[in-house]
Amino acid sequence: MTKYIKSIIVIMSIMIMYVLGTEAVSAEEMSFSVEAQLPENQRDKSKTYFDLRVSPGTKEELKVEIKNNKDEEITVQIQANTAITNDNGVIDYGEAKPKLDKSLETPFASIAKVEPELILAPNEKKIVTIPVEIPKESFDGIILGGLYFTQKETDKGAKTDAGMQIENKFAYVVGVRLSENDESVESNLELLDVAAGQRNYRNVVVATLQNPMPRILGQMTVNAEVFAENDRKTALYTTKQENLNMAPNSNFGYGIKMANKAFKPGKYILKMVVEADGKSWPFERAFEITADEAKKFNDEAVDLVEEPNDYLMYIIIGGIILVVIIIGLISWMVYQKRKREAELKRKANKKRKRKNKSNGTKKKKPIE
Repeated sequence: MTKYIKSIIVIMSIMIMYVLGTEAVSAEEMSFSVEAQLPENQRDKSKTYFDLRVSPGTKEELKVEIKNNKDEEITVQIQANTAITNDNGVIDYGEAKPKLDKSLETPFASIAKVEPELILAPNEKKIVTIPVEIPKESFDGIILGGLYFTQKETDKGAKTDAGMQIENKFAYVVGVRLSENDESVESNLELLDVAAGQRNYRNVVVATLQNPMPRILGQMTVNAEVFAENDRKTALYTTKQENLNMAPNSNFGYGIKMANKAFKPGKYILKMVVEADGKSWPFERAFEITADEAKKFNDEAVDLVEEPNDYLMYIIIGGIILVVIIIGLISWMVYQKRKREAELKRKANKKRKRKNKSNGTKKKKPIE
């Protein structure tokens, strides 16, 4: 249940402001506030996040003002995170140690250095400086990441039934977008894998999509269908989602919902069409769900919909057929027996009639 609890904590207990494309959260709602100090090489001064034009081999200094909005001392934790795509098809800046896509050459977290903690007196303001080492080799496209700020809690939250401590945290993310030129990077999309999986203890077919290019792939529409290998006309499961976004050089597992149905071992076909950036990517991939995988996920799944047991149905049908055969066989045997008895009776009657006739027609000797 740990994974399930973590999901609840992320959704309900952590308030995150994504500065890239989101509305600002007022300082009064947060224990602290942050504000990016935009440098001269900021491409658009109207943005509230860092969108910098950089040069190979240079060093950038990102300055962020942090203000304590409380009348007590607080400690702010700071992370420099690489942008990834989470399983909801959303660009995520909050993961400290995510699993990175193999196409990503320069993770933002590897070139930005931060002090992990900052102590602020009551109502104090401080400016923190985060040095960023730009790669010596020139690059096209963008490097995308975020500066992630959370308050360090001193009072632990209540423990759950499983003994896990839940902390209420407030967080800010200041996005960082680095580019060296305006060269257009052509969009692309790959399907890496298809397999059985779970999301929040519910069975899904997971199709792993990859954006291998150093650019954001946005406003994606995904249509997916799953078929049995021996019936490619009738879709077993279908799903459609719109407005998904992928970070540069990232991948994520797109979940095809199964309406809380149990996995069945067998061979299947995924058919998927993804539309974005004025392009369309059709994919078709065969995959198999083994008996061990089906049992494992079905045992862990919650709220499974009860379906008719095919094996029980076959047993019932087989039993009915067997009963019909037995009844038919018994009926045939009874019929044959009666037929033999009737034949024997007919022969006996015929023999008796011949005997009676023979006795009744015997001639008497004449009287001399």
